[in-house]
Amino acid sequence: MRGVVACPQPWAAEAGARAMEAGGNAFDAALAAAFMQWVWDPFMCGPGGMGVAQLYDGRTRENLAVSFAARAGSLAREDMWADDLPARTEVSSLFSFPDHRSELGYTSVMVPTVVAGLAEIHRRHCTMPWSELMQPAIGQARAGLPVHSTFMDWIVMPTMPGQPTAVERFSATDECARIFLDPDGGFHRYGDVIDMSDMADTLERIARGGPEEFYTGELGREVAADLARGGSFVTAEDLRDYRPRVYPPLAGSYRGLGVTTVRPPDTGQTVLQLLRLVEPFDIGAMEHGGVEYLRTIGSALRLAHIDRLRYNADPEFAPVPVEEKILSDERIARQVEAIRRGPEASVPDSQAEQGHTTTVSVADEQGSMISLTHTLGWASGAVTPGLGFIYNNGMNLADPRPGHPNSIAPGKARMSNMVPTLMWEGDRPTMALGALGGAVIVSAVFQTAVHLTDYGMSAVEAVSAPRAHSEGGPLFLEARFRGDVAEELERLGYAVRRDPFPLNPIMARAQVAVRRLDGSFDGGSDPRAGGGGVVYS
Repeated sequence: MRGVVACPQPWAAEAGARAMEAGGNAFDAALAAAFMQWVWDPFMCGPGGMGVAQLYDGRTRENLAVSFAARAGSLAREDMWADDLPARTEVSSLFSFPDHRSELGYTSVMVPTVVAGLAEIHRRHCTMPWSELMQPAIGQARAGLPVHSTFMDWIVMPTMPGQPTAVERFSATDECARIFLDPDGGFHRYGDVIDMSDMADTLERIARGGPEEFYTGELGREVAADLARGGSFVTAEDLRDYRPRVYPPLAGSYRGLGVTTVRPPDTGQTVLQLLRLVEPFDIGAMEHGGVEYLRTIGSALRLAHIDRLRYNADPEFAPVPVEEKILSDERIARQVEAIRRGPEASVPDSQAEQGHTTTVSVADEQGSMISLTHTLGWASGAVTPGLGFIYNNGMNLADPRPGHPNSIAPGKARMSNMVPTLMWEGDRPTMALGALGGAVIVSAVFQTAVHLTDYGMSAVEAVSAPRAHSEGGPLFLEARFRGDVAEELERLGYAVRRDPFPLNPIMARAQVAVRRLDGSFDGGSDPRAGGGGVVYS
């Protein structure tokens, strides 16, 4: 099978390509890559995580989204933390408790859903056996994890006030510290090899017993017992009863191309909103990185991210006015006029969120495509002894204040910034886009789409070009944008923050797989932080 796999980890991209070379399709490749990502980036993703995918099956012409958002355990209560309300962080307005209860340890864990999500994709669309797709990851876990640059990001990245330090996160539980710190309790260095044999054993159990082993098998019983011992709100019944949500994606258009993306609690509506906000402007005629370009792109980012923070939630628990408000023609027209007018009244400052997620985009010769994003959130540091993987900390995006759209409730999904997106020519998708990096994912996917369509960039150029971001406060710019442009924007009244990084990892890392209508392939993996992998089969 011919195709292309794009993801941040070259080893995972190779595992996906090898699956296609063994006769598998795009979906087989995506799962093989995702399993390998669990091993190479254990603080980004793993069996204790969550995620969402959008796919198009070239054989059946079926276009689906598979949502496996983490959900609060049945023991969680709306008012359980209401008497001890925390501060809000400057970044993405996260709730920050002094004891880090929603960030670290078992009280931060939501129902792990990623195994069920990947199993749903496998059941519907894969051609290779589940156990066979897991073998490359098992082999890598047996060999160990060489400490690489993305792993080192966890050690050296700055933490915002109120958030746990790297030391606190690595040592959140004794088992996490045993695996991921050296014998003296310090951080591993480049080139050290971390023993991942416990992870290998766990993956072998999931390979032999199938995905149900994680939820109702002996492994699931071990998981449930440890979560109970640790004080988690997740029960054995929560694991047993969890099912992914499968639905038709949101649909829109841009410059004559179709666009499909994911629904709340993920944030595809914000990607569609951004594209609609800039479509009335002749972006391609603007100098990329010039004043008019950044004024237009930056204003759209600001408006759309304010709406994201205001409205996005789990639609099974709170109404999310996607068609009625966010994407309504009248409101989009008003926002377009606001962009034309220029700077508006300032709002509370916000910064880009440094998220910990990973993604893979795949296209094959049958016309099938998938964009799959999965994550641990920021990683809880909770590890069941002997199992070798970290649980998610999905509770960090739950609102401890009762009566709000994202307030805590049993079974309620956390809002998410993941936006697997496909772009279509006629009745077939030709581009699969995804990104990792917290709230900046939305900005990265949006600008990558603009680069591909308005500027005709190749996939590599589109993910590598200088990028901007705003969540309602200042416009953040990479250092490759000119200083005199930033100064002119400030003179016009825009708040600008030009970072000293030419390739800033905080801008998220986009991954693109392209299969053109003529059957040729292209792929791009973002060079920001940790390198990247594009492998052609």
